[in-house]
Amino acid sequence: MNCLSNRNNVVELLDLPNEMILSIMNKVKPQAILPCSIINIGNHRLEQLVLDKCYSIDLSFDYYHSPYELLLKRFYSDVLPRIYNNIQSLTITLKHLLYIDAAIKAIDDKILPNLRHLKILAGRRRHYTGTPFTISFHYDSELHRSPLFSTIPQSVYIEDKLIDPVLSIIRYSPLMRSINSFEFDHDAALLVPVNNEKLFFAQSYLTHVSVTLRELSDCVSLLNQLGSQIYSFTVSIVHVYRGNEDIISQLDSIFCCNLKQLTMIIYRNILSYEEHVLPLLQHLSSVEHLTLLLAITVIGSDHFIDGYHLQRNIVSYMSYLRQFDFHIRSILQDAPYIEIDTIRQSFIEQQQSIDCTLDYFNNQYGQCQIYSLPFIGNRLDFISNRFPLFDFKNTFINVTILLLFDDVKSFENAFFERVTRALPRLRTLEISNQLEQEEKMNTITTNSTEFSHLSTLILHKIHIDYGEQLLCRTHLPNLVELVIRNDVLLTIVAQDNQQARNNCSNVETLFIVEPWIEPTNVHFKFFPKLYTNDL
Repeated sequence: MNCLSNRNNVVELLDLPNEMILSIMNKVKPQAILPCSIINIGNHRLEQLVLDKCYSIDLSFDYYHSPYELLLKRFYSDVLPRIYNNIQSLTITLKHLLYIDAAIKAIDDKILPNLRHLKILAGRRRHYTGTPFTISFHYDSELHRSPLFSTIPQSVYIEDKLIDPVLSIIRYSPLMRSINSFEFDHDAALLVPVNNEKLFFAQSYLTHVSVTLRELSDCVSLLNQLGSQIYSFTVSIVHVYRGNEDIISQLDSIFCCNLKQLTMIIYRNILSYEEHVLPLLQHLSSVEHLTLLLAITVIGSDHFIDGYHLQRNIVSYMSYLRQFDFHIRSILQDAPYIEIDTIRQSFIEQQQSIDCTLDYFNNQYGQCQIYSLPFIGNRLDFISNRFPLFDFKNTFINVTILLLFDDVKSFENAFFERVTRALPRLRTLEISNQLEQEEKMNTITTNSTEFSHLSTLILHKIHIDYGEQLLCRTHLPNLVELVIRNDVLLTIVAQDNQQARNNCSNVETLFIVEPWIEPTNVHFKFFPKLYTNDL
């Protein structure tokens, strides 16, 4: 607001109606600044407006070496004692746990009585800049040798020796005493203690749980511990290995009779789907709302997963099922050719809107993707030129992660232009295509293609044309992570293309592969922010 020389024309904050003040408050980022700035300054009206907004607190903006240290100290000491009765939902990182526990213990009630939902993040931000990252320091290039195997995003692994201390802090935190909904960072994979004396949760009030676990056996153990109390369970599982016979023996002891909502997410190829995943799903017969986001390597069969399979092996076991959403990618070696209408026909009896795609690659693998509509996932893996990515219905508009793969046809410039329009929210892009582009363009020419939100780009198994396409001829204003082949990067650096320099100017994480090497002085000149490269 402009302060006019005529005092009668000056409009102060307190002259505004509450609705307008609240509108201004909503624009303050991060929101935790508000109570720290207004509570205890002596203005009752502003304090009351802020207190009325304190039902949901989010401290996830904080990171190691952040400029918010003094702000958070004030939050713990002055603000929390004033708002603890109001808080219904709390989002924090692991580093906040001990500080908040100490602050709560200083309160007379020693509890947040109305807290119902707690979300804990692992703090997946760079220590000095606070930039969120997708690729961790243990980027695994070996997994790219597995056909049609997805690796991104890479989960944060809490060291085994730290798992027990971390879980112990969570388990006995006063934050856990009143909540019924618990969520842990979906990018951080946890282990579930098998010792019954070290239960994942020490109390039995939780009805809603959302976590990422390392293995399917952790999921089975956790369901055994939660038992009949659990109503809604969302689980991402990183690995499903073959040969773990202990899983089957534990299934009979699962008693989740009140489980009504189940979401299971497994994007890394399942190698023991029929042996382990199906028996688990069949055991959870009380589910009414089921969501499955799965990648399955089909073993011992020559059939893709289709509607008949879902009806026979999952739906028929869940007599209370009312809603079934899914995106299932099945991979089959030496897959026999079938018509796509054969897959579509398998869903007719289910009376559900679905779509599907079939792809046959030169690497002797076939892939079938079946998905309910509207599309409920946020990622698409191993998408070829033949995938129906572009439609007038904006089917995939919410996709943020895309893995492009084709060993039959190259991706041309027009294809990428259409991707930018079809996927406006795309944040992570991986390209795997070693075929030379047919339509050559001058690397000096910059076209109008722009990925406005793209922050992570992986150019591991590519022809150099795609390095030039994305870095030299595309605008990437928010690129902060890059994985790239050494020979491709050397060529682009030698060209000294201005668009490539602009795109690389904000990159904080650089992995150079094939061969794997550390960045040198040559790279530092092209990637100036690598000097602050820290995790």
